[in-house]
Amino acid sequence: MLEYMFSHSVLGLCAWDLPALIVLIVMIVVFGVHRHKQKKREKDFEDQLADKLAQETVDTVQS
Repeated sequence: MLEYMFSHSVLGLCAWDLPALIVLIVMIVVFGVHRHKQKKREKDFEDQLADKLAQETVDTVQS
């Protein structure tokens, strides 16, 4: 049993460690991209809302 463990691991790493590490890195990158896009969408929404409220204020004052 001990011989099997040593022959199927390199430097103490299991065969599934590298694929798991790759998946982890991909998930972190996807999370970062999603967060960046979400922050941009929130900023755009806040700008649109501010413009709309400013326009409504101008329309109310002119009436």
